[in-house]
Amino acid sequence: MARSVLLFGMMLRSLAFTRAFSSLKPAPSNFQRRVVHYATSDELKMDNIYMEWSLEDDKILHNNRHLSPVRLASMLGRGMHGVEARMKKLTNVDSTAYRRLFGGEDIQNTDTDENISNKLTPVKEVLRRIQWDPTLPASSFSIIHYDRVEDTLCETPFEAENDSISGKERQFVFALPEHRIEAVKYLDRIVWNKELRLDSVFGSMNGKGETIDKVIENYDDWKREKEEKEERNRLRQVDILKEMHTILGEMRVATLKEMSSNLLRIEWDSEEVKDYVKRVLMLYFDAQKEREDNGSDVANALDEEEEDTFDIIYVLNLFSDLVALLPDERLRGEVLLEVESVINRNQETGGNSSDKTSQPSALPELNEDELEEKFVKGSGAGGQKVNKTSNRVILVHTPTGLRVECQDTRSLQQNRKIARKRLRLKLDAFINGDTSRAGQKATKAVTKKAKNKARSKRRRRQKNQSDDESNN
Repeated sequence: MARSVLLFGMMLRSLAFTRAFSSLKPAPSNFQRRVVHYATSDELKMDNIYMEWSLEDDKILHNNRHLSPVRLASMLGRGMHGVEARMKKLTNVDSTAYRRLFGGEDIQNTDTDENISNKLTPVKEVLRRIQWDPTLPASSFSIIHYDRVEDTLCETPFEAENDSISGKERQFVFALPEHRIEAVKYLDRIVWNKELRLDSVFGSMNGKGETIDKVIENYDDWKREKEEKEERNRLRQVDILKEMHTILGEMRVATLKEMSSNLLRIEWDSEEVKDYVKRVLMLYFDAQKEREDNGSDVANALDEEEEDTFDIIYVLNLFSDLVALLPDERLRGEVLLEVESVINRNQETGGNSSDKTSQPSALPELNEDELEEKFVKGSGAGGQKVNKTSNRVILVHTPTGLRVECQDTRSLQQNRKIARKRLRLKLDAFINGDTSRAGQKATKAVTKKAKNKARSKRRRRQKNQSDDESNN
């Protein structure tokens, strides 16, 4: 009897999904194979600060004005200085940009259509629709999510199997915690984005009513417009490269392009990005020293009356325009974030870029010859994959006796990776003490707590004084 009820329930569920999606248009059956093109040093895409701002760019900038300049620059493919300057124009009621943007219907009122939801559709509902909607080719979708170990963004196909997250779920996208999913892509186009409040699957929030069937239908047009924009950017990059030639010289610009191309080809991390920006600064300092040694103002594009602080910040802003259209969006954002931090440090220290007291020390490297590693059977939740396989890692650093264990995932390789990262943090604390990353984090937490306590005490005292004055 129970089995009959279960089968009847499954039939009703299947019928409900069929009715829900029967009105949607079928997706195209033929999809062209995507060809990945790796840019060479001569083809490296770079932005142009003189590029005209379109009305669509202004709308994107205004609708996402709550984001940081780094995020906006990465999104629009422009330098941070250009984004900040444009934002000032859009907030100036007397500017031409403001009048063009708000000349017609206010863009803040474009979402008043009662058919458009004012809440972002949860990503789990988006994933379930891709899974069950027969008109959507699941193989054409992918998700962008944070890696648990490295805390970096990764892209995984929708149909990928789960081999690293504990539990019974076999499909990776459904085993992945919802808070780690940042975006959903259809081929090359983002159709759901948590940070931008974008939903072009069901049409909620900034999706502005555009649903996935329309996205698929108009994908070829969207792709063509994107390629045309990239071509314009590539053709216009010559202008800004002339300025870089003026400041750095031809040989150093060639070195910069080679460095950028090499960074695109490797598996980079935050340390690689910091080193990349540091080497770019060294190119500038070398060029500046060469001009001083020659005693000439050859091809000097900067005002001689300005101080060196302006020179450095000018070059960094110019450099941000160059990296704003790097093909790797994650890399683009990381480099722009590092450039922003260097600009802030130079402004705070009056141009002394050697001030690195706020930078955490690099983690010590592990010598595999000094490690003792054991694999034992795990325990707890996870089923046979955990309890009957030796995927629990015990790692010992023999010179210091430091010991870590890891059984965070069902994947042995992931556990080995996590264990090594934890051991590096422990070794850093053992060697550097208060100056280690953990020590600096603890010091900041204590300082912040003390400041909050002092602030609360000051507010209570002010409140008591105001109460006494009112009573008197």
